[in-house]
Amino acid sequence: MPDHNEDAELGDVDAPEPTVRDKVPTETAESGPDASDATAEMPVDRSTAWQQFRIALTAPRRTQFLVTVIVCTVALSVVWQIRSQGDDEMYRTARRADLIQLVDGLSEETRRLESELNELEEIKRDLLSGDDARRVARDQTQRRLDALSVLAGTAPARGPGIRITITDPHLKLGSSILLDAMGEMRDAGAEVMEFNDTIRVTTNTWVGGSPGRLIVDGTRLPEVIILEVIGDPHALEEAARFRGGLASEVTSPQVGGTIEIVQLTEVEIQSVRTPAENAFAKPAD
Repeated sequence: MPDHNEDAELGDVDAPEPTVRDKVPTETAESGPDASDATAEMPVDRSTAWQQFRIALTAPRRTQFLVTVIVCTVALSVVWQIRSQGDDEMYRTARRADLIQLVDGLSEETRRLESELNELEEIKRDLLSGDDARRVARDQTQRRLDALSVLAGTAPARGPGIRITITDPHLKLGSSILLDAMGEMRDAGAEVMEFNDTIRVTTNTWVGGSPGRLIVDGTRLPEVIILEVIGDPHALEEAARFRGGLASEVTSPQVGGTIEIVQLTEVEIQSVRTPAENAFAKPAD
């Protein structure tokens, strides 16, 4: 009979040796997630990312350029629409009388500009005709000098216009109302303005102080403010009485004042300004 012990030993000898794959520890199979984490934590080449960003700025792609143009166009359209709606709302809520006044003011300004254009065309023809062109040029220069002297406030002036009398019994009239009044008068074609026969209004005029103690160019105004303006009387009065203008602000519940506007065939303004000497500029030879 065969020896069982020998068979056992032969079986042990013939058993295959474990391969390398079988000898791989279990930790190796479970190390997959750790390996991916290690890969995710690898440092990024920041220099390459910065180069890509710089290239995108200096040489934008066509799609980026198109997106930028579309965004700018949409933004401009929105702003334009908002502004146009605001203007439409202002005219939509205005009274019919106010709209008529506005149209009359524009028509008067158009006629004034047409008259000035015709006068300039006539002067141009006289200068180009050759007939005593030197005398025409000298006369036009003097007229221009006189007009600029009046506008600068260095010479007296007279002409048709209006007189505005403002009373402020509650001492609530602020400096902003006077500034608005001067702006409205200039927009209506005012050429010369004066406060209380003493203060000539020019481009350098400033208004300050508190309600009840208003100051114009360093001079305190009295309780009754008188503003005389030379210009087209009708246009000036319409500008002062326009809804939201000087008359509305003075008579509003916030101020509670009174205003009187009188058209005059002649307004005489005698107050003048002394021109300041230039520190650096001088006439050219």
